[in-house]
Amino acid sequence: MIGSLLGGTGVARAGTAEIPKGFLLTEPAVTAGPIVEGEEWWKISNSLSRQLELNPCGTKGKPRDGRVAMRTITYSTSAPSGSSEQLVLYRSTRSAQAAFRKLRADLARCPRRATAKGDTGSGFGYVGKPLRVGDEALSVTGHLYKQGKREREPAELGIVARRGAALFFYTDIGNGPRAGKKIVNQAKRMTKKVCDLPGVCG
Repeated sequence: MIGSLLGGTGVARAGTAEIPKGFLLTEPAVTAGPIVEGEEWWKISNSLSRQLELNPCGTKGKPRDGRVAMRTITYSTSAPSGSSEQLVLYRSTRSAQAAFRKLRADLARCPRRATAKGDTGSGFGYVGKPLRVGDEALSVTGHLYKQGKREREPAELGIVARRGAALFFYTDIGNGPRAGKKIVNQAKRMTKKVCDLPGVCG
């Protein structure tokens, strides 16, 4: 699910890789601050130990997947609703490909945080479908399950895309299916923009 840890707001660096301040699409909104105080919140983190914004198996612990720079921006409201943007740079295209494969495998391995057989409780799980964005991408929907049946309307929408040595994520919670078009467009914009960073696409 969307995270909410607060980190630094400067340049994210590791070795020769960096994400310049202001690079992410939603950073201007972070700078501007909330429109309604006490009703909406922006948070930004440069932490490399943060989990990926799409985490279908609920993995914990410090990631060791070759990432060298990372920035995560989350937005939440009292509605409740929210969204996030996350950019992860890896030491090589091969490392980014491996991280993408692992996420795709997790979507297949943990399709639902299932309740026990016969349980009348609820669970939550993700479904991923290929998307033509960047070098490879997935459109992901998160669904609530009640008594073993998936609710029709998704509770969470997400896009993960890879371009060269970068993975980027866009997620939305609580704004309905129409938010899917918005996050796809964001991913397409980042597909082009991320190649402005040295070593990512070439």
